[in-house]
Amino acid sequence: MIDARVLEVREAMQKDKAKAIDVEQAKAFKDRQKLTQRLQALERQLQRKTADELGEGAEIDLFDALRAEFSHDDLQRVKKGEAGADIVHDVVQNGRNCGRIVYDSKNRAAWRNDYVTKLRKDQLAAKADHAILASRAFPAGTSQLCIRDGVILANPARVIPLVQMIRTHVVQIAGLRLTNEAREQKMAKLYDFITSDRCRQLLDQIDTLTDDLLELEVKEKKAHDGTWRRRGELIRAVQQTRGNLSTEIDLIVSTPEPVKLRRAK
Repeated sequence: MIDARVLEVREAMQKDKAKAIDVEQAKAFKDRQKLTQRLQALERQLQRKTADELGEGAEIDLFDALRAEFSHDDLQRVKKGEAGADIVHDVVQNGRNCGRIVYDSKNRAAWRNDYVTKLRKDQLAAKADHAILASRAFPAGTSQLCIRDGVILANPARVIPLVQMIRTHVVQIAGLRLTNEAREQKMAKLYDFITSDRCRQLLDQIDTLTDDLLELEVKEKKAHDGTWRRRGELIRAVQQTRGNLSTEIDLIVSTPEPVKLRRAK
């Protein structure tokens, strides 16, 4: 009878312990998943931002960066060896094709003028509204962002915020009934702004805020690492304490009571 009771109490405590551990582990797993996803997204941002700072051999996958940011648009990567720009981006809004952007991506240390010549031809062939060349190298006397022969040259770190502006412009223009001349005037004003000091200032501010965000995420990850480590310590401590409690109950239940001797009358 005593052994059965001890076994029953022990099994109940083990079930409670297992349930508590499962709950803690499930919560920790969800936390890790969320943080991992957040860090992966930020790593993609970091790759886009600092590709030009990573030295020779640094590469960014412009197509994946665009697809992640503009998932509702139609983006096609042109296969190597085929004629055309590297990427064709059709801007889609409410099911309507509003315009087209084409891209080339160059990861070279030295600038070559034929980069622009080639992309300009590809733009005309694709009947694209805009052409963007993502490049670490720039013509002499320029950097970060400039325009050559109608082609926008942009540091890889500038491409996504730049396309956000251009995409908004494409959608708005598509909703207006403008003559070709009026469209060209609007585009000229847009390009003037893109190369202005004000635009450069705003893009620099985006860079600064991105740096702050990355730094915050690194601190948060360290805090999470400490939390997970502490949670593991507490789970082990709970296990040990429950084991001690089980042992104490075992002793109470299983230790026979001393036999009291009757006094002789």
